[in-house]
Amino acid sequence: MAPSVTMARRCIFALCANAFFIRVHADDSDLSDFSNNLATDIGPLLVLFGDSMTKQYLSESTFFLDYFIFAMAPIGILTAIVSAIQVCGHSSLRAFIGRSQEGDGAVEAELCTSTSRDVCELFIRGGITRVMGKPDILELIYLPETRSFELFRDYLDNRGNSEDSNSWWQREGGRFSRPGGETRDKVSFAPNPNLSLNVGIAKRPAWALYAIAATGCVLQACVLALAGAGVWILGWNLNGSESSSSASRDYAPIMFITGTVLMCSGMWSCAALIGQTTHEVRFRRARKPRDHDAKPPRLVWLQPGPQVIGDQSFDPFAYFENTAANPLPEWTSSRKDFDEKFETYTFAAVLAVLIGYIMQFIGLRGMKAWVSLAQLGATVVMSILRGCLRMQRLGRNDNRLLAMPDMVSGYELD
Repeated sequence: MAPSVTMARRCIFALCANAFFIRVHADDSDLSDFSNNLATDIGPLLVLFGDSMTKQYLSESTFFLDYFIFAMAPIGILTAIVSAIQVCGHSSLRAFIGRSQEGDGAVEAELCTSTSRDVCELFIRGGITRVMGKPDILELIYLPETRSFELFRDYLDNRGNSEDSNSWWQREGGRFSRPGGETRDKVSFAPNPNLSLNVGIAKRPAWALYAIAATGCVLQACVLALAGAGVWILGWNLNGSESSSSASRDYAPIMFITGTVLMCSGMWSCAALIGQTTHEVRFRRARKPRDHDAKPPRLVWLQPGPQVIGDQSFDPFAYFENTAANPLPEWTSSRKDFDEKFETYTFAAVLAVLIGYIMQFIGLRGMKAWVSLAQLGATVVMSILRGCLRMQRLGRNDNRLLAMPDMVSGYELD
């Protein structure tokens, strides 16, 4: 190659490099704005997603404290909106999101804690799954004094009334009342056993729930306080603090605080609507039985196999309650109890989440990136805490029939 050509290329490269560095130096403020916008936008965009963890949490929530934890520094906003519409929304809302042809059974299996004629819970290798179908599964209680087995629901019907002090299991909440006002002494249980609520998930103590709820409330309140103090005291708005008018300084924190409160309220409403479409009947193990020398009864779950439900094969499974080391403190039966007024509430909850999110996003765009990063940090912390809340599950080795599924097939009860 000729020396003149090489020299010309070097000159062109030097000129381009010089122009690039001059341009970068000239647009240093633009790069600063770009980095600030990127940090400001990444937090609100990330909280839109989180499909799997959001659905799992919603499908296992039964108390108002669960809903409050879900609403503090929330994640999975789109999933929460769609889930609330799927479970409680009017047919027009379901059609709007493309779910008008979705059956109630599929929605119940994915998002609710209840079981019904169409939805059941079965043991499977490594845990519990919710499927559509009619299972073969027994929920028994072993009575040491008579050395006999009895269907646990028959035992509760006969001896589980709240007034019966001789029962090892006591009803919480008194008698069962139907929606029409009819009251009956015998409780109305779900058609199929609720395995997830009873043995699938290790129950955390009440103080852990209150601690996580308090942590979420403090974190979210600190972020709101940081937004107000940052703009009104430290001048963390994009237009500056001295030259800008009071209106330009005030709109960002006001929009952020109002939008965050509105969005969290809407998220709480979505979770509460989904949770309150089911009715839970609870029985608590008695602390002081009639005979202190008698051994406590033992719950047993027995699943014959192989059985095929929903094109899936389920092997034999047997789980025995360990009354000495880890007794079950509370037994729950959850069934669907939908109220048509939930359809109206769903409109308000969805609008609150959408309007709150838009206001929060506009407010963050008017402030420095520190507020957005603080909100993102609170969201990450609460996501970890929500995941740890129900992380301990039924293990693979808890199946007493794991080593001999084919040998006991057809003789599980024996």
